[in-house]
Amino acid sequence: MHFHAYGYRGPGEAVRPYDTVRSPGGSGFETSPVPPERTSAWLAKPARFIRGTWDDPADAVAWLERQHAEIEPLIAHPELRRHAPTVRAMAATALDTLRRGNDVVWAWWLTGGNFVDLAVICCPNRDLKARCPLDRR
Repeated sequence: MHFHAYGYRGPGEAVRPYDTVRSPGGSGFETSPVPPERTSAWLAKPARFIRGTWDDPADAVAWLERQHAEIEPLIAHPELRRHAPTVRAMAATALDTLRRGNDVVWAWWLTGGNFVDLAVICCPNRDLKARCPLDRR
């Protein structure tokens, strides 16, 4: 198993429920950067959307942590996060989750109505019988 990273950062209103661009086979799915409704469906998008690929889940979690560090100052309503898990705790959970063969998504609303969605997807994926976008075995 290996791991592919994907990310979306843009207008929150672009991530609409039941939008055809969020479903494999839907109009615009292959060109839209918005996250799919099913996390595993990232694998059905073209390889150009991949932000990183790793064999070691710890490397994938390090990517999540770096991405979080970049967007942390932009997270909307930081005062509401005082009861949220720390990034260290989230990273430990993400590592355990990936080691078990499950996908990880970290997402936040940012200032200005923007949204960020960071996903690490297991490949092959038990939820979606899709080929690897990089044709890895």
